[in-house]
Amino acid sequence: MDGEVLSGLTGLGGALIGGAVSVWATVATQKQQAREGLQRQQEERHKLIEQRGREAGKKALTELYALRRHLAECTQRDIPEDHQPWRKIAKDHMDEAELAVGLMPQASEVRERIEEVLQVTFLHMFRSADEALREVMHAKRGATEAIDILSAYMRGDPLPEASAWTMRYREHAAHSAATYALENPVDED
Repeated sequence: MDGEVLSGLTGLGGALIGGAVSVWATVATQKQQAREGLQRQQEERHKLIEQRGREAGKKALTELYALRRHLAECTQRDIPEDHQPWRKIAKDHMDEAELAVGLMPQASEVRERIEEVLQVTFLHMFRSADEALREVMHAKRGATEAIDILSAYMRGDPLPEASAWTMRYREHAAHSAATYALENPVDED
């Protein structure tokens, strides 16, 4: 073989190897950039979800504080027995708080606890029409418990234990369910 041909083949081989390494490097770089881009997108999405959760939490806290203020004002004046607008106002605040808590991502335990406390609060608001002040005090207790739960979550603290008031409700609900099941057996046919 002649020197020129050998030199040409060596150059061609080098060019092919160089081209292959260049293509490989380009593909590797693009994969790395794609991974980094995906990671950035995930981080941005996580930050957005966290921001939305904090906004929803703040909205819920605002509604719960408004509920507690409204109930505190109700204890400072006579509530006419024939017209109880305090209940509608309280229920509106409770609904708004529950809606905002429902929009909080990755907070299922908080949602369940707040929903339970608001349900207990709502039930106590209609216990006895002739004891309006007592109903208001119970509702205020529920609003305070919900605030405590949500505040702990927003701070990143462990959630407080359920109050004795909520625990009594759980026991009552379990007893009612068991009684209903005994009185209304399901036909398995």
